[in-house]
Amino acid sequence: MLGETVKGKQVAITKKLQVKMFGRFSVSYGDEALTFGRNRDSKFGQLFQILMTRPGQGFGKGDIMGFLYGREEVEDPNASLNNTIFRLRKYLEASPLPTGNYLILNEGMLRFDGKIQVESDVWSFECAVRDFETEPDRRKKAEICKNACALYQGEFLPQLSNEQWVIEKSKNYEELYFKVVNYLLHYLKEEGDYRNIESVSARSAELYPYEGWESWQIESLIALGKHGEAEKLYQETAAYVQQIGGFLSKNQQMKFNRLGDWMRQPEGTAEDIGRCLMEPEMKDGAYGCTLPGFSDCFRMLKRTIAREGVICFSLLLCTILDTRGRPANTPEYCEKQGKKLRASFEAYLRRGDIYAKYSENQYLLLCIGAEKENAADIGARIDMDYRKRCGGRGGISYRLLDDGSMW
Repeated sequence: MLGETVKGKQVAITKKLQVKMFGRFSVSYGDEALTFGRNRDSKFGQLFQILMTRPGQGFGKGDIMGFLYGREEVEDPNASLNNTIFRLRKYLEASPLPTGNYLILNEGMLRFDGKIQVESDVWSFECAVRDFETEPDRRKKAEICKNACALYQGEFLPQLSNEQWVIEKSKNYEELYFKVVNYLLHYLKEEGDYRNIESVSARSAELYPYEGWESWQIESLIALGKHGEAEKLYQETAAYVQQIGGFLSKNQQMKFNRLGDWMRQPEGTAEDIGRCLMEPEMKDGAYGCTLPGFSDCFRMLKRTIAREGVICFSLLLCTILDTRGRPANTPEYCEKQGKKLRASFEAYLRRGDIYAKYSENQYLLLCIGAEKENAADIGARIDMDYRKRCGGRGGISYRLLDDGSMW
């Protein structure tokens, strides 16, 4: 307790031990930081973090040993844990914390306790979710959700994301966060509060890109009359989807298609509609689009063929190869070489052709008017140009997937 004079009276000020583990790890007591130095990610640093997930609550030594050592081959886990507890005690004694016994071990249960107040963002978040689950009043539930969302600042202990106990807890916190955000957004929609929907969904989309929060953003922007911002966000999301290619689950694909459903423009003239539909800048070469957009084009083409008769086309699969001639599997390499391959598409293909990224190392190419016999020549020309851009290293493999008679 510290004393401070306010209007002639001595007022007691209580310091708190504040621990943050969402988004980053930081510990402070009043104005002083507990850095843990080089040992912040060590076993005794992790022991402190485990105890801070539920300060004041007991943890069984067996559970702690499972967290800290997991599948590691430790000759005597109990002795190792006792040594870790001893080291943490020594660190706390030398820290800015008041003198006291903070690690209480009783009948195999260890807890962090003492004569100071402890404020842990993780524990506060978990308690808020519990309150949310038991609160019957809708408005109060939404307010609890709002407070819980403010506490959640990102992934749990991201610097320890390879530790199994962190992975498991992080996934659990993420699920709880999604739960309260979903409730809050649905409540705000029922209230017609689109301004808060936009801010809540924007923050969630920043933390977890393309998990469906963008659809809430777009809907709210349209409801607020911000059609330009809604269009920009949709285009950015479409570009993101194109970047990650075929790495979308069916649920994510459904959410992306829902984004397109939300895109509504205010009533416009024929000129307005034309500007909306046309490319802002007509470029040479093949047209790059998202995988969902490519799928729509291909399905429409198949429908046209079924109605009108034969239309020649070639659907090619191009796979990026490594320097040994095998399908490349390194994300960084695939991303770098993918830019060169897309440049080859735009240099050697016609404006009526389209392409899309399917996976890290695969691209789909739809050449309208190209017969089956032309496929090998198209693939060879692209491969030749691509190799020049790569300095003669690497290459692509290509094969015909459909010419109108296969699917």
